[in-house]
Amino acid sequence: MNSIDLQQKYSSYYIAGESPEVVDIAQVSYVSILGEGSPGTAAFYGKKKAIKDFVSRLQEKYGGTEQAFISQVVEIFYWYDEEQTGFVDIGEFYTTVDLDQLHYRIAIRIPEYIPDKAIREIARSSAENPFSRDVERFTYTAGKCVQLLHAGLLAGELETLPLLQQFATENGFRKSGMHHEIHVVNFEKGQSQAHLRTILRDPVVAIKQTYFFNQI
Repeated sequence: MNSIDLQQKYSSYYIAGESPEVVDIAQVSYVSILGEGSPGTAAFYGKKKAIKDFVSRLQEKYGGTEQAFISQVVEIFYWYDEEQTGFVDIGEFYTTVDLDQLHYRIAIRIPEYIPDKAIREIARSSAENPFSRDVERFTYTAGKCVQLLHAGLLAGELETLPLLQQFATENGFRKSGMHHEIHVVNFEKGQSQAHLRTILRDPVVAIKQTYFFNQI
């Protein structure tokens, strides 16, 4: 029996151009795990492994059935507690605040039909990874977003994100939610990053314009 490949079924979700663009993202379900601090730590990679292993077990559970699926693309949502840091815009996301204050959610998309019960059962039975019990369903509607495809080293995002910021500003938008990275090409610690392809996506809202009229 054929499995549903979510990357193929929702192909537009996993595609971005090398030039900035505006997209609308509908509600999506994920399994995910929360974390804090700078990416690249042992805890970060441990949680990334936990979410990948978790989805592998979820795929095995539904393998050979009409609900069989494949989903392998790791996504990460990043944000700051802006009550502490103040507003952090797209172009300066990684450069103005100590990354130790970063919050993140590592996620992989799952089909909508996967019940919470199945997620809880696998979380309870995944004792080999200490982070597995922290895996949970995450449902999110990003809505209107600006995005582009970043190719190459992750550190190069420091030059790419200001381009996305400029595009948003020129089109009358303001950042309104979590910075979202979709790692279309997977990476692991110590691997070369030269071949990476990462979608950078940020939800936005239109900036309200104030008009002043001369009194006659």
